[in-house]
Amino acid sequence: MAVIVMPREPLVDWINSVAPDDPVWVDDFADRANVYFIPQYETLDEAEEYVRANFDEIFRTELAEWFEDEASWPGERTFEMFSEWFDVLYDVMVFDSRSSRHPHHRN
Repeated sequence: MAVIVMPREPLVDWINSVAPDDPVWVDDFADRANVYFIPQYETLDEAEEYVRANFDEIFRTELAEWFEDEASWPGERTFEMFSEWFDVLYDVMVFDSRSSRHPHHRN
């Protein structure tokens, strides 16, 4: 299972506050998202619970993609803040196209 994390305007505002001389725009992120593998769950609620419990790891990865210096990061990161800064899509089927075996074929 995987989740797709897409930036929202508060992330863009933060990026521009840290590096105002090189602004980015929300439109720059229209086709940008990161994918995170998570354990397989039977329900969407379980997947959401996992992300809620592990949001800061994802948040830190997203912030580090822009600025490695943690001193520039927001100090107190909450799940509510994470939810404001990113859209998260759940219940994504992941297929390995490198494999010649397909889940719907019997061998």
